Amino acid sequence: MENRHKKPMHPVRSLVLAVCVFLAGGISAQIWNGTYSIVPASAPAMLLEAVGSGTADGTVVSIGTPAGTLNQTWVIVPESQGSYSIKPSYSTDLVLAAAKGGKGNGTQIVLETDRQEPWQRWAIKQHENGTVALLPVHAPAMGLDDLGGRKAPGSKQDLWAYRPTDQHLQWLIKPINGAPTPVPSINPQQESKIMQPGDVPQLKLPHDSPQGVIKELTFDNSRIFPGTRRSVWVFIPSQYDGSKPACVYVKTDGYREALNEKPMLEGLIAGGYMPVTIGVFVSPGALPAPMADTLPRLNRGLEYDGLGDNNARFYLEEILPFVEQELDLKLSDSGNDRCIAGGSSGGITAFNAAWERPDAFSRVYAVSGSFVAFRGGHEFPALVRKTEAKPIRAYLTTGTHDMENCAGDWFLFDQQMDKALKFSGYDYTFHIFDGHHGVGFKECFGEAMEFLWKDWPKPVEAGSSAPRAQAVLVPGEPWKLAAEGYRDARRAACNATGEVFFTDAPDNKLYRIGLDGRVEEFLSDAGYANGVTVGPQGDIYTVSSRTGKVMQYAPDGKGKMVVDDLYGNSIMADSKGNLYVTCADAVWFVKGGQKTQVDSGLKRATGLACRPDQWLLSVADGASKWVYSYQINADGSLANKERFFWLHVPDLEDDAGAESVCYAKEGQMFVATRMGIQVCADDGPTQVILPMPDRSRVFGVCLGGADGDTLYAFCGDRIWKRIVKTHAIGAFSPWVKVVHTPL
Repeated sequence: MENRHKKPMHPVRSLVLAVCVFLAGGISAQIWNGTYSIVPASAPAMLLEAVGSGTADGTVVSIGTPAGTLNQTWVIVPESQGSYSIKPSYSTDLVLAAAKGGKGNGTQIVLETDRQEPWQRWAIKQHENGTVALLPVHAPAMGLDDLGGRKAPGSKQDLWAYRPTDQHLQWLIKPINGAPTPVPSINPQQESKIMQPGDVPQLKLPHDSPQGVIKELTFDNSRIFPGTRRSVWVFIPSQYDGSKPACVYVKTDGYREALNEKPMLEGLIAGGYMPVTIGVFVSPGALPAPMADTLPRLNRGLEYDGLGDNNARFYLEEILPFVEQELDLKLSDSGNDRCIAGGSSGGITAFNAAWERPDAFSRVYAVSGSFVAFRGGHEFPALVRKTEAKPIRAYLTTGTHDMENCAGDWFLFDQQMDKALKFSGYDYTFHIFDGHHGVGFKECFGEAMEFLWKDWPKPVEAGSSAPRAQAVLVPGEPWKLAAEGYRDARRAACNATGEVFFTDAPDNKLYRIGLDGRVEEFLSDAGYANGVTVGPQGDIYTVSSRTGKVMQYAPDGKGKMVVDDLYGNSIMADSKGNLYVTCADAVWFVKGGQKTQVDSGLKRATGLACRPDQWLLSVADGASKWVYSYQINADGSLANKERFFWLHVPDLEDDAGAESVCYAKEGQMFVATRMGIQVCADDGPTQVILPMPDRSRVFGVCLGGADGDTLYAFCGDRIWKRIVKTHAIGAFSPWVKVVHTPL
């Protein structure tokens, strides 16, 4: 029976409930409540403001340059059922509103006297990227919009149809004077949950653990960071007797008694949670000023926040040998016996040391790691997703109120690392703590060490890698050394049977890799060829940047000149028997013994490859981060040039160093670069990065072998190979339809 005495639900409350259903999963359990500035994501240099600090109904709301005035700060007040009123700081009577309850695109945002109308109440929906949407309760499918993403003061602010990916509808709410910031909602599938530091299980350690000693040293003889001075502390456990090398725990940012590491290491070793381990605590360096009363050059950011291998090399080549010599210690040189730890910038450099040298560090403890844009650290999540998984085990933490500054938001970037490690199948632990920067280091130390050293001395294994890498790699088929001892094994090409030909220009040789994997000399006098390709009929073509000759060789090695005075880097035959040659900044077309320049303007044109459907040509620029794409016209000329394929550049370099390009039958493009082989999707981005086992630069890349599924990497003095899921093509191959590469 209907309850006739039940009061009807207030229209605001009913609309709020509808909004809550619409936003399910996007509202934080915590609430906004305090004073904030509101920043448009599309114009981050601006602030939402009440124009002229107006006090009348209809006062226009716009954006303006930060001025430190009250009309640019807003008081957010929790209202019923998860909605909020948003008031200018200078007035308790006015609220942010959609003018007169308008619901359509373009409805002006104004201030109105608070009458508790539904268009004067807002739901705050959080996005995974840290921004929020402000949705009016009366029209939950609309959002507060910075019209057109305009960045000029006075730009119109209105309502627009809400789309989560539309940056014009994304806002950053910045707390003022300690106002709370709700934690972004956590994906239900994400294993991490918000914890208190005290929630971490504490190990039962012996109360009478044998006492080790701490010794302090000064190191001021660095070649990698010249002129710097720093302190180094060394923990030597009582169990160390020098009979065999000890495991190593490297800690960035030096030794601090407050972190309690010495007694924790003593207890963990005595309790059997980790092996006998010598701790090496290294402070960042500083270059002393030559005069008094001024600042030294502080090296912490340089040493810790970059992505290159300098700091890893510093530990391996300078600090650890110095400690061994000064204190007559034996330290293991195996990465499986080493752990590296740190917090903040020390956390990212700990992870980076393992990333650059997993052979030297395989266990990482990073607290509030600075995976932000100080010196490129914000690229780490993408690199983890794209790079073939490495044998690294990691324990990472972050705080809900972690650091935030010009470089980024630690809490958000640390979560990006969490998701990236999961995406690529790493063995890792990640905790989110309710707290600030560096929260939980002491509380997690025991659990972290137990996790990182589990199953020791069993080696840490690499994870499964990401889906796009899995589409290329065959499980259980790592890189293997195919040959070595060359001066400059560089560019290569395969023939229809899968034999691979490669150049060694300084030795004036052209070699062939047979179907049995054996390398034999094909030409003892190769005319100093540095580029090689195979034509549709099986003839081999070469070009030399030294002699300027383009040569054609029959399979038996007999040769003739095709064209002269073309000092090329690389050469590629098309399906019609014509040739494309890169030379300095240009691309040339060779047909019937005649050469024609068909493009110029690259910085250093290098490798070439034709897509399997034979109408697009890729040309690498070895002095940039680009591989260009051209349409091939019927007469061999090129059109519709684009800087199309985007490559990753190592932190300590200015270009990707792309030297060679080849396509797979399946449509992916393989590029030989400084970082290894980068595999690009048909629409341009690098999806997979395959580093070499010895971290060497790759100068040439080629698919070949009896089944066409052997990937070769030519690295100057060495050649590596591995079985993959993709297959070789060339000028001898039939037309192949290309389908879009999955994301």
